[in-house]
Amino acid sequence: MIFRYILYSTILILFAFFVFRVFVRNDYLKKHKLTPLSYLLEVLVFAVHVNLVYMFLPVKWPNFPPFPNSWFLNTLATIVFCFGLTILLIAWFRLGTGTSFGLDKNRLNSNGIYRYSRNPQLVGYGILLLSFPILYFSWYSVGWFLQYLVISYFMIKSEEEFLSQRYGDEYQRYCNSVSRIVKLF
Repeated sequence: MIFRYILYSTILILFAFFVFRVFVRNDYLKKHKLTPLSYLLEVLVFAVHVNLVYMFLPVKWPNFPPFPNSWFLNTLATIVFCFGLTILLIAWFRLGTGTSFGLDKNRLNSNGIYRYSRNPQLVGYGILLLSFPILYFSWYSVGWFLQYLVISYFMIKSEEEFLSQRYGDEYQRYCNSVSRIVKLF
């Protein structure tokens, strides 16, 4: 089980690296936008990742095991999930559902929730995903969550290069004032 988990995780990380740091980055730098194929590959990376959760859940896809017999864990996971989902939806609608990831075609989006994080969609989704290791804690679930962090990093690096190229000094000032993940103070 552990060998298979490490193997699949390594393949996913390598695939994500190729998608974000080679293919998507190339589209951003040469075409100045995501092509339909690069967008599809991004979605595929996250779809594969979310389904790797079944490597540590004791049920077959698409079922979930019963919730733990802990009122505290169930409540905490529900709160974390809802908080992450709320951030994700606010960020998604704030950026605009018709634009490419990381790109407002008219201007750099630095208002609203984007004053606290340069990547609130990924932060919200990450918080949402954190509810699963809370419910079904194991080293596998922690590793699964860490995979998300690595994949997100690849995505962020490619978007930051593009936004820096597109918006120049304005983006640099934005980066100096807003954290990549979360600005607390």
